[in-house]
Amino acid sequence: MKQMTRVAAQDVETSTTEGPKQSTEAAIELGKEALRLGKRWRRQALPLTGIGATHAIGATASALSGPAALVPVAAGWAASAGAYGYVHQRASRWNRVYAGTAAVSSAGWQAALALDGSAGIAASLLWASGAALSIPWWVRHTEPEPDITAEKTSPAAHMALPAVTSGPDPRIERWDTYIGATGKALPGSNLKQVSELPFGWRGVVELNIGEHWHSIMKAQQTILSVYDLPDGRVFVEAIPGASVRTAQITVLTRDPLQAVVRWEKPQLDPATGTFPLMTTADGEMLHYRFWWPGGGATHGLVSGVNGSGKTKVLDLILTEAAASDRVYPLIVDGGEGASLPHWRDRVKLFAETPQDARKLLRYALRLMDRRRKVVKRQGGGSVEPSPDMPLIAIVMDEAHKLLMNDEDTGTDNGDVRRMCEKLAQEGRKYGIALVLATQVPSAKQLGGSTVLRDQLKGGTVVGLRVTERTSGNMISSGAPMPEGLHELPAVFPDGKPTRGLGYMLTERMMRARSLLIENPERQSITATRLDTDCASEAVPTMTGDSEDLFVDEQVSPREAESSSDDASEQLIEEAIEAGTHADPLSLMQATGLSLSQVRRALAKHGK
Repeated sequence: MKQMTRVAAQDVETSTTEGPKQSTEAAIELGKEALRLGKRWRRQALPLTGIGATHAIGATASALSGPAALVPVAAGWAASAGAYGYVHQRASRWNRVYAGTAAVSSAGWQAALALDGSAGIAASLLWASGAALSIPWWVRHTEPEPDITAEKTSPAAHMALPAVTSGPDPRIERWDTYIGATGKALPGSNLKQVSELPFGWRGVVELNIGEHWHSIMKAQQTILSVYDLPDGRVFVEAIPGASVRTAQITVLTRDPLQAVVRWEKPQLDPATGTFPLMTTADGEMLHYRFWWPGGGATHGLVSGVNGSGKTKVLDLILTEAAASDRVYPLIVDGGEGASLPHWRDRVKLFAETPQDARKLLRYALRLMDRRRKVVKRQGGGSVEPSPDMPLIAIVMDEAHKLLMNDEDTGTDNGDVRRMCEKLAQEGRKYGIALVLATQVPSAKQLGGSTVLRDQLKGGTVVGLRVTERTSGNMISSGAPMPEGLHELPAVFPDGKPTRGLGYMLTERMMRARSLLIENPERQSITATRLDTDCASEAVPTMTGDSEDLFVDEQVSPREAESSSDDASEQLIEEAIEAGTHADPLSLMQATGLSLSQVRRALAKHGK
């Protein structure tokens, strides 16, 4: 009886201790979920937070009397001014105007609530007008931040390979019956050398003599149907060195690209000039290339519609560039500062207006002119990126807005195209890389420039999801693509967005997805310096006006006296003493200086 009593007492004690414990655990989980949702929807909640803070300040002031009521209002006004100052330094022009309007409105409503009270008509008008003012913000920020909590807490488990069964392979039997049989899609073809993959299987297809492996690509939809698979699960590739009537086929029974692969740290390899950018559907890492060792810089193109992940790809490229002591990034934001605002204070030059973009490009051309004599001194070849001679990477987001003529306003952007063409054609040798980002990968978006199209295709080309059927022409390398970029889905079967999904122009035309970089503005940067020759070039000011746009035009003697540099004058003097004729063209050829530098030096000496 006593034992039964003790057991009952223990049960009661256990139940009384487990109850609070379970409640505590539930509260912790609820708090974690609230933090997760708050982090994901923080941008959308920002206007409501501002309205609530305004209401609280006004209510506090109305509850006080005398001079004490001025304290919360003064603090609120200071906070509004500080918030605007923060945005003014880091945001685009549109956001600065919006933030200024919100700050002034908040200050006014704080005073109104202090006079009218927190429960009067002023409070109702505050929330109504605040909601109306929030509409433009909500329209621009309709999508929440990508939620990758699940991937962080429970990474994808390693899939064991299927067990090998005895007897005929059912996949080969199905191929022979529904694809290789007479009257089927690929009569006489054979599937062999089938091997397992963590997410599917791989094999070799052999066609009849006289046929080409491209015909397998045309039968892709049939193959998907035979193996009962959704779109985007079959990839056909040529086998290097093998007959054109054989090809490798990869069949995915599961899509590994649904899982997010996060960028962990900078991995730009100075020995190769590359860093990991995308992972293919079968697990291979694809690399972005900044330069070829001994071969100079390479250009790049990133394309994709809004929501495709294009900006995140640029963030990754810029983060790798900013973290390296061998890359000196410059940015042109064709979205007027709204595309890459978090990079404004992290690079030497950030152009967010068409006028500033022109100044930055002219500056890059002058740097290229200065490096001509570097190549000349080293006896030819190309610039090898190093801490003393870094690669100059010019990243242009929304480049189509600056390269295409604006028919609505009558703006001719031919000068921007010509400058970009010159940098693309000649920059490789002098360690200058051009990285353009457009909505679609077509020559039309490059202002119709076939020069830019051809030069960019020689570098790294990344094509993400687009909406136009004919816009994938710059991604194809000649072999047929498994699918058009317009056929890429906007969401995965689980409903998550396919940001970063696309193709890279390599010998492997297979679906891939870019690595996800979180908070690029928090990543460390390296204080890379230009080489001595380029560092002596005057840096333009990004003021949004047209000042200094035409520094390469005629220079008066007075202007020359104030802007000439000793190094250019010395080169000119040495060239003339060596017998070079004192005309600008001859001196440019002899010294490698630009026309403006030669004119300044000649004007200095009255020649």
